Amino acid sequence: MRSDKFLVADDHAIVRAGLKTLMKDIQPFAQGDEAVNGNQVIDLVKKNNYDIIILDVNMPETDCIAMISNILAYKEKSRILIFSMKSEELYAKRFLKLGVLGYLDKESNAEEIKKAISNVLTGHLYVSPNLKKHFYEDMMAKRTDNPFEKLSNREIQIAKYLLLGYSHAEIKKTLNLHSSTIGTHRLRFFEKLKIKNLFELGELVKLYEVDLSKL
Repeated sequence: MRSDKFLVADDHAIVRAGLKTLMKDIQPFAQGDEAVNGNQVIDLVKKNNYDIIILDVNMPETDCIAMISNILAYKEKSRILIFSMKSEELYAKRFLKLGVLGYLDKESNAEEIKKAISNVLTGHLYVSPNLKKHFYEDMMAKRTDNPFEKLSNREIQIAKYLLLGYSHAEIKKTLNLHSSTIGTHRLRFFEKLKIKNLFELGELVKLYEVDLSKL
């Protein structure tokens, strides 16, 4: 049932404004609510029914996995479209498994954004052409969607200790490695996982439900 309401969640005002403008092209009389973090999203979802929820998953003070899980716990038929700078190839498949209906890169043009919104509004999945190609290549190569399986044993060890809060000096002593070697391995697994910092590494661990005790 249509509510003629939508929610846009992003910590950048210009992004929220742009998405609301595109939404008005599709639903001219719809009312748009805004949120800048996960707590605001959950508060609004509890109080309102939305035709679509457009989310950035890199907002401050926000556990994106918990946010999406909570949205679907409160309103299980929520139609969620992720609109993010995070790599489609790395994140999209897992978010789709969580129950979102679409994943879109922030570099997408206006027409593709409107196409994604229209698909999700009607309850259909939206996957970009680039992502479809990536999924097809994965299927043909029988690749796993877990990015941690790309890492070497040593890279996994160092990632684990960094996440546990070990300093480089402590890792050096524990694994009997030179500091330069630790730095090289860190750079390599950051590139393999397409991440920029330890926060994003922690997010990936939660996203893929990696058990650190088994690494």
